[in-house]
Amino acid sequence: MEDRTGLLSLPVLLGKTMLMRKVGVVLPGAWRRCGPVIAVFTIIAWLVTANQGEAATAYVSVESVGVVAINLEKMAITRRFALRKSGPRGIGITRDGRYVVTADKESQDVAVIDRKSGHLVRRIPIGPKPEFLKFSLDGRHFFVAHEPASEGPPPKGPQTEAEKKAQKKAQEEAAEKTPAQIVEIDVASWQVVRTFSASLDTEGIEISADGKKLLCANESEDSLRVYDLETGGEVRRVDLRPYGSRPRGVKRSPDGSEYLVSLESSGNVIVLDKDLNFLASVPTAAGPYGISFDPEGKHFLVAASRAEKLQVFDTRSRKLVKEMKVGKRCWHFTFTPDGERILAACGRSNEVLVFDAKSYRLVKVLGGIPLPWGIATYPRAYGSLDFP
Repeated sequence: MEDRTGLLSLPVLLGKTMLMRKVGVVLPGAWRRCGPVIAVFTIIAWLVTANQGEAATAYVSVESVGVVAINLEKMAITRRFALRKSGPRGIGITRDGRYVVTADKESQDVAVIDRKSGHLVRRIPIGPKPEFLKFSLDGRHFFVAHEPASEGPPPKGPQTEAEKKAQKKAQEEAAEKTPAQIVEIDVASWQVVRTFSASLDTEGIEISADGKKLLCANESEDSLRVYDLETGGEVRRVDLRPYGSRPRGVKRSPDGSEYLVSLESSGNVIVLDKDLNFLASVPTAAGPYGISFDPEGKHFLVAASRAEKLQVFDTRSRKLVKEMKVGKRCWHFTFTPDGERILAACGRSNEVLVFDAKSYRLVKVLGGIPLPWGIATYPRAYGSLDFP
């Protein structure tokens, strides 16, 4: 049976202790006097202490090669986990920190990687074009959106009314034939336990503050759909067309009182209250996608990818307070667990940029990362893909 504790069994520890004595390793006095039982518990304590002392790490899904691990104390790439012909995009870490999971576009599955060994543990078939990945609040399940009918890139610029209508009609016809799916996977068994039928081009996923609702942004439908996690049924659909077009990211505030939704084509972020009523529209630079609050909830950040900016807004006034220049196709970013740094994955610049989270100044560039997509940390931190 698979060991999920991350610790060696007592018989193995006892055997190692006896072997140490046999080969002449000098044991502390307490071990010699009290025997192997205390030695076993001492080893356990050492293991726990070592695990607690582990450096915080960021994990980057890299579409061309797999996953890159960044030691956040050294701010250096320390490991690379190969996932051949997979195209990983969405990424997350299990609550116990044991596994990194990725949503793999090319191989049409979810990869489960042992975080410490870097070994691929298993693949879970999903279906065409899996992309976004989100854990439940208790960490027992995670959700993966995949888009069987999604075709082609988003429009590059403003469209005429005729072009919009033609595109909308084609999208609605495609969605009726093959809507996007949200797959729920149980972490204990790694089995698909439920599937939600969504719309075309389902993008960002969020969980309500009480953990009972799942929200998903539907890019081509210009909507936010809400599902009851107990019944699996759709309970609400919020039409976003009055406020903009092509919703990509959705993020709950730390106190659960508000939601943010980024609208890529119209260049704005809308603010909704906890009941999903419209509060405000905040203009952004071009192409907003990834969004997150900072750890204190005083600011929210927006990755305006087309403008190559990471923007900082005051949560109360909703005014722009700072901009950071980033590279090409910076869709996702994360704070470090201590809140001191911000890391942005820039896909078309092949780099991860590191900023000071107080001054917002660039402090380091980690290059040579071919086509990074998503980024998350362990211990978990605030970011466009994750939440502590």
